[in-house]
Amino acid sequence: MKRIVLASVVLMSPLLLIAQPEQKKPLDQSRCHCFIDYENIWTFEMVQSQDGKRVPILNIITFTPGQWELRPNQVHILNKKNKEARVEKFSMDTGIAEEPYISNMLKVLGNGFIGVDLIGNYDEFGEPSKVSIDLGEQRFDLQPMDCLEFEMLAEQINKINFDSPKVKDDFDILKIETKGTKAAKPRASR
Repeated sequence: MKRIVLASVVLMSPLLLIAQPEQKKPLDQSRCHCFIDYENIWTFEMVQSQDGKRVPILNIITFTPGQWELRPNQVHILNKKNKEARVEKFSMDTGIAEEPYISNMLKVLGNGFIGVDLIGNYDEFGEPSKVSIDLGEQRFDLQPMDCLEFEMLAEQINKINFDSPKVKDDFDILKIETKGTKAAKPRASR
């Protein structure tokens, strides 16, 4: 009897392993990154332009009042070798083909949205291992994500009622979870 029970356990154990839900391990690099909390949403995606160059797209959504300056050196994109890309300028679509607005500084307004392309050389940064942004006194570390999951999340974000006095309710209804981490911006070393 013990042999039959033991044999059935041995034969059934592979089936138990197959039936277990797949545990997703966090990605250590991706071309898609995101930070979400009830005050801010940052999305970052590395895309390829028509001429074959890599172009990072950064979207910023804020749900709190305020005004902050964002400069290229406040955007940190690191590859798996821990090398940091040099973001040179911001490029915004003006609606006129081939005539973007190029700037060295963005004014990020509270309760607003802005999307920009990041100008620079990103040949070695197709799938960054880390993306972080310093804004005000905070550092936002974006979480690497599977790009299909990222696209589905973007669709959910587009459904948020940005005029709602309780944005958290929309997050709950749409099942949008917080992602990434926020901490005090590191002090500059002297």
